[in-house]
Amino acid sequence: MKVIAESAFNHQGDLNSLKELAMSAKKSGADFFTVQVMHVDSFCVDDYEKYDLYKKTEFTHYEWLELFDFCKLNQIEVIPCVLEETSYHWCYSYGFRIIKLHATDITNKPFLELIAEHEDVKVILETQCATAFEVEFALSILGLEKIEALFTGYSNYPTEVEDLNLNVLDTYKEKYGLNLGYADHSIDTMNVPLMVLSKGCKYIEKHITLTRNNRNYDYQVSLYPNEFTIMVNALNHYKVALGEGVKHPSRNESKFRTVMYKKVIAKNMPLKRADFGNDYITSEINKFDKKDVVVALIARLKSQRLKQKVIKPFHNDEMIIDLYNRINNTEKYKTVLATSNLIEDTPLGKLFEEKGFEYYEGDATSVIDRMLGLAYKEKAGGIFRVTGDNPFTDPFLMEQMIELLTENDLDYVKVNNVPFGVGAELFSTKYLWNLYLRLDTTKFSEYLTWYVLNDENVRMGCIDVTKGDSLKLVNLSVDFQEDFDRCKLLLNRIGKKEFSSISLDDILAHSKMIEKIDDSKHIKLPMGDSISLKNYLSAFENKNYVVRRKI
Repeated sequence: MKVIAESAFNHQGDLNSLKELAMSAKKSGADFFTVQVMHVDSFCVDDYEKYDLYKKTEFTHYEWLELFDFCKLNQIEVIPCVLEETSYHWCYSYGFRIIKLHATDITNKPFLELIAEHEDVKVILETQCATAFEVEFALSILGLEKIEALFTGYSNYPTEVEDLNLNVLDTYKEKYGLNLGYADHSIDTMNVPLMVLSKGCKYIEKHITLTRNNRNYDYQVSLYPNEFTIMVNALNHYKVALGEGVKHPSRNESKFRTVMYKKVIAKNMPLKRADFGNDYITSEINKFDKKDVVVALIARLKSQRLKQKVIKPFHNDEMIIDLYNRINNTEKYKTVLATSNLIEDTPLGKLFEEKGFEYYEGDATSVIDRMLGLAYKEKAGGIFRVTGDNPFTDPFLMEQMIELLTENDLDYVKVNNVPFGVGAELFSTKYLWNLYLRLDTTKFSEYLTWYVLNDENVRMGCIDVTKGDSLKLVNLSVDFQEDFDRCKLLLNRIGKKEFSSISLDDILAHSKMIEKIDDSKHIKLPMGDSISLKNYLSAFENKNYVVRRKI
């Protein structure tokens, strides 16, 4: 969670005091400093009750520029709270692309439309005093994609505990799925900020002041710099307690499993703690026969780059159905759609149900949990990972992979030297379960291949497709519209009526004319790391395989 230090009117109209506030905010550990930028005569009429107060504390355009330059020089991140059109234009011209919009303007349609016109601007939208109707009104004009964070808070200073209404944050999260923030106007430096942290907010905002003794303006809710530091330190200390929201034993916790979990001692005997044997699930998985193989056809409808790509019309049917029909025409394995249990993915399950095809609903974020859940349900000793955006995954190669797995008692089998999206991955369920237990977190389990590559003890085999060596940089995996168009072009070149009748030779022969990917581009890895495509492919080509089969 990021901390925003709000200066409000604590500068008393003195530019040097505002600069000192900015420096105090930085030294106190705030991530951002926010200032209310106001051109008074554009903000209110001259007989407004607070007109004189605002005039007394007003800065000129050049003074604002001086402050912004000062903050830039001192590496203080500023988020301007623009209070009318003139100030917005000042800040936009200076280069600010994240602005805060005060609840003052939540129903100000002309101002909202002006901001909406600038596609490069993101908005922190404050909603103090607003009704749900007014929040909807503002969001309908700005658009959800422009919202950096949706803030709530309470405008009475200081806010009493019964008025904090922190559960509005849950309402916002469920309704809009946006980043959240809380403008905390209580005088609490510990409990309330920690409660905001526990709500999963991206931002918390607190007022900062140099002194409360003058009793001017916003003194009631403003923290001294040392108090602000106490709050920031508490947040930094306790935010690690939130974890990642993934239920998986941590590295420090894993070592207790062997001691704590009861073991299968003998058939038809109660499970007991022991220094030998396996827990029940491990014992069951170890019994699964590698000859019993299931395909986890991994697909969801969450793609943002190409929306609902797996159910786009492809050749004979939707892409995911074409793929299912292509790989399922065999007795060597069983194919099951492995989607999530979220309502947003219900159309996928319904589609498969209508077709009379099997589907499995599992964990939405952890691919490995979903695969293991399916494998355990099917009592499968081997499980393929085939992603729904790889329509040209080849069943002939998959049959060869099963032979390699079972004949050589392997943990993992992959295919080298084919276009992306043609080769599947095959895991021994026993190995996948053991890998699962060794992971620090399942948050990055979509990168299963990378974990396998870096396992020094894995018994890995591969199929090297000698005809495809020059095609390993051809992309037949669908992520963007251009990828989809490329695959459709390949279909036209192959020219077969039935998608399931397309052979590996057809794919390789007609892929030679497709432009290759630049292998210097980087691909993502767990924990925000990356690797060049060239080095990634080289790592697999030079892996010490137990067995390699050339076809």
